[in-house]
Amino acid sequence: ANSGFLIPPAAASSADDVLITRLPQPGRLVAVGDLHGDATAFRRVLEVTKLFDEGGGGWIGGDATLVQIGDVLDRGDDELELLSLLSLLKREAALAGGRVITMLGNHEVLNAAGVSVYASPRAAAGFDDRATAFRVGGELARELATWPVACVIGDTAFCHGGLTSEQARRGLAAGNREAAAWLRGESGPTPPELLWPSSPRSPRSPLWMRDLSEPPMAEPSAAACSDLSRALAEIGAKRLVVGHTVQPRISCGCDCSVYRIDVGLSRAMGVGGSPQALEVGKNGDVRVLS
Repeated sequence: ANSGFLIPPAAASSADDVLITRLPQPGRLVAVGDLHGDATAFRRVLEVTKLFDEGGGGWIGGDATLVQIGDVLDRGDDELELLSLLSLLKREAALAGGRVITMLGNHEVLNAAGVSVYASPRAAAGFDDRATAFRVGGELARELATWPVACVIGDTAFCHGGLTSEQARRGLAAGNREAAAWLRGESGPTPPELLWPSSPRSPRSPLWMRDLSEPPMAEPSAAACSDLSRALAEIGAKRLVVGHTVQPRISCGCDCSVYRIDVGLSRAMGVGGSPQALEVGKNGDVRVLS
């Protein structure tokens, strides 16, 4: 089925992006939270980051790296527009020596697994056959296969929901490869446990867990912080950046070893989140852009 979204051949055929597990610290490292189908909100936060000038120079971030934490899909009306804008940003950033990384969120996995009930009718109408395009092995699922579950840039780790010490010991690259193989349709229709825990006894998924972010703005439990400390030591990172659970503003917990950056940017979330992003400097300084 033709989705109406044209994936550049390089993005569609290359496995390089999904195999990104560790990168050196760039001059600027900026992270943006869940977008949920709202292109206007994304443009507002891009203005805040000063990485992109849509009306003028396009990507103006030079060699900066921008990480979007997942959940581009569902709820809002602008899915195709967001996917196209992200594709443009990836191409322009690469030409300037920069990089744009989109992380897998639980809503990307939902759609690849055939669960499309969270898509807005207007968004769905923009596709010839939205459900088929996102199903494993489909056109857009193969694009999602280039989105990592987790990665480390400099001394900062990123994943959508959280990271356990067990997952860290297993290896981030192994998880990225497993997710990519499923999305490409190489391992059957059932999502792996990494992406879709089948029971409460299953390992907590890095896309679904809320141990570090719920309730909003609260300090995580001592057990969650202790496990995060072990996970970060395992992967050689100082902090973890997550989305998934809406916060009134970007906040940190566990002595700022975790930053929660989902601020409900999408109008479809009904919270009117103000545009915010997180920046990690080369010297390790962390600040909120707003």
